[in-house]
Amino acid sequence: MTTPRADAVSAAVTDAVLAVPGVACLRPGLRGLLHAAVRRPGAVRVALDTTGSVRALHIEIVARSQYRTADVARAVRAAAAGAAAAPPAAVKVTVTGLV
Repeated sequence: MTTPRADAVSAAVTDAVLAVPGVACLRPGLRGLLHAAVRRPGAVRVALDTTGSVRALHIEIVARSQYRTADVARAVRAAAAGAAAAPPAAVKVTVTGLV
């Protein structure tokens, strides 16, 4: 079960990540759209501590091949940390594919 706070953080992070140059989409892509009615897509996972602050954030993306993947992942990490008001060390970015 998710909380309204986690949903809000997830939405803000999703918007910030999709604005990063070199990001094609979040990992679930089409599969996430098909399953959206059943469950929340897992490309952005938020863990909150007892005070409601972001404890951990995991993001799975598909990157564009014409960009350096490491640079895209670093930019995603910075954008997500800013959007979630979380320390960069709490953000984990996984690149699951290239297009």
